[in-house]
Amino acid sequence: MKPLLIGGLIVLLVLSGCMQGKQEEWSVPDLVDVDIQVEEHIPADSKTVLRAYVTQGEEDVDDAEEVVFEVWKDQERDAGELIEGTLDADGVYAIPYEFGEDGIYIVQTHVTARDLHVMPTQMIIVGDVSEDEIEAFHNAGNTQINEEQSPFHDSEEE
Repeated sequence: MKPLLIGGLIVLLVLSGCMQGKQEEWSVPDLVDVDIQVEEHIPADSKTVLRAYVTQGEEDVDDAEEVVFEVWKDQERDAGELIEGTLDADGVYAIPYEFGEDGIYIVQTHVTARDLHVMPTQMIIVGDVSEDEIEAFHNAGNTQINEEQSPFHDSEEE
């Protein structure tokens, strides 16, 4: 019985020694990040360009499988539009868009890149919207205005 136990221990030691030399290191890829770049306040019935800057870590993502912009007026998501974006610059996907009537709108991007899928949203105020309407929107737990300035924030309209 003892020789069998000792033999088993030797086999386990040899196997564990072999496995230590062949351990593979796993690295977790950086998440795909999307920065929706759009003016926070747009006049009604005006044309603008909606942009999404897609990165992974420090790298611009120019090879996204899909970048779709979904735009709807608050409380009217079923009437929203889905528009596929095109690569406009390093990591920047864009669509031209014309907002209609006054109101609070939501832009959501559906980005699939490098086996990851992200769907951030951004609120846009179009035309004349009262402070009460904006406050009610926020109090309902909806999307917040993006406080950060994007590099395209002050760019000319196309």
